[in-house]
Amino acid sequence: MFNYIRAEIYKLLHRPYTYIALGVMLALEALYTSMFAFHNAHSMATPFGGAIITIIEMGVIGFCTCLLTGDIVFAGQYKNSTLKNEVSFGLSRTQIYLGKFLAQTMLSIVYLVVMMAFFLGLCAVCLPMESESAAFYATSEALAIVGYFLSVGLPLWIGAQAALCMCLFLVNGEMASSFLYVGIVFVLETFIDLAGLLIRGPVGNALLKAVPYFPVQMLNGAKSVVGDVSYLGRAWLVGAFWVIVCTAVGLYGFNRKEIK
Repeated sequence: MFNYIRAEIYKLLHRPYTYIALGVMLALEALYTSMFAFHNAHSMATPFGGAIITIIEMGVIGFCTCLLTGDIVFAGQYKNSTLKNEVSFGLSRTQIYLGKFLAQTMLSIVYLVVMMAFFLGLCAVCLPMESESAAFYATSEALAIVGYFLSVGLPLWIGAQAALCMCLFLVNGEMASSFLYVGIVFVLETFIDLAGLLIRGPVGNALLKAVPYFPVQMLNGAKSVVGDVSYLGRAWLVGAFWVIVCTAVGLYGFNRKEIK
């Protein structure tokens, strides 16, 4: 397993796609920061805390980044007929599946660390650290809020990564697997919520109680409970649940799937 993961990391480090995608994301962050700097030059200054606190409104980007890192690692293996070569080489399907999932997850975490460090550093350089206006958070407060939000988001994003990995292995076709992922992460909760409202009795109540535990719902809920350790614990449990369930389903389906 270690050798397989090392091989996947080697491929990532030698793919231009890995660096181009990260470069585009960093360029967008630089553009976003420049908007604050431009506004500061022509109006009331937005301080460091006021800029970085906007991170909590962009949690959905983490779920979208999973699509990007999944595509980088999986690299259209059904389309290019390279997955069957790995199976023919003697690697177990479990080893292949878990190896790619871990590679996707590690790449996502590296992207998260680099992007957050770049954005925070750029804001610290380009924007005033404090403001006299009470309308903005102080630097220490903003960092604490962002840190809590990222701590809640990390397990949920990893759970989403597991869902994407499942879709990539079970569905032939990059577009189809991406649509399935979007349906599971962003749309399924709406259907369950609607079903819970239409179905009466304990089943309907159970469905309604399940809705707040979808990754997007959990992440959005973190905004109003900053500092709540119990909510943070629930987020990690929810993330672990998604990883376990999606990995189990993905492994079962991939082990029974005929690879052409």
